[in-house]
Amino acid sequence: MPGSDQLAGRTAVITGGASGIGAALSAELGARGMSVVVADIDGADARRLARELGESGIPALGIRVDVSDPESVDALVQASYAEFGSVEVLCNNAGVLAFGTVAESSLGDWRWLSSVNIEGMLNCLRAFLPRMRERTGWRHVMNTASTHAFLPDPQGTSLYSATKHAIVGLSLGLRAELEPDGIGVTILCPGQVATRILDSQRNRPDVFGPPAAELFGTGTVPMAIEPGEVARDAVEGMLRGAPFVFSLPAHDHDRFRSQVEELWRLAGDALNDSVEP
Repeated sequence: MPGSDQLAGRTAVITGGASGIGAALSAELGARGMSVVVADIDGADARRLARELGESGIPALGIRVDVSDPESVDALVQASYAEFGSVEVLCNNAGVLAFGTVAESSLGDWRWLSSVNIEGMLNCLRAFLPRMRERTGWRHVMNTASTHAFLPDPQGTSLYSATKHAIVGLSLGLRAELEPDGIGVTILCPGQVATRILDSQRNRPDVFGPPAAELFGTGTVPMAIEPGEVARDAVEGMLRGAPFVFSLPAHDHDRFRSQVEELWRLAGDALNDSVEP
């Protein structure tokens, strides 16, 4: 397991890398000596951040990518390896959010969420892992899920939470699959973070139909921790090979713990009910 100083000279690809947690990961990994590929559906912002990182001495490349499009992801792979020669860290961080109940949300809402949050991650794994497996030495995948993956009552975020449940399940399986190759897998589960995720639909393609109601506006998430804190937690967890990294405001710790305990209580009650007298 490498220490922070051993990241120097390696390359990280961060999807959703131009803003929020992704931008913080780009800066954190770059500050620890890595070359950084900032990949984002907003190509102008990706190139802007890459220029800023470059001005601070961090080798960086900004690329527009639509993770839901396999051909776009293939182009990202080609550009990353052409620029830096290898990729040791893949951060599948791109994600979107829409609110709505299960019964009233449109199929377009679900298809959009799943195309980015689930299929986008799978597209990147399919494209990057063959080359990562060819190499030796330390390599790592970080998949961004959410504390929502563990909530028993999502309250208007059921579709989003379902995609995050899927990321957890897929990542745990992937962790076991990649262990023989020496590739680690960490699942990042942020809570409320001061990002623009409430404004995700600014990049929603028309093919998925009209946007869902934005119940809490489109501003920065309030009462939240800063993306930089999440990035530091994430990188430290990755370096120690943690299966999960939870990063959320201190005032939310007890509430989240009680929500997880409620989820397990539901499971425990069901198991007790299934026991024959």
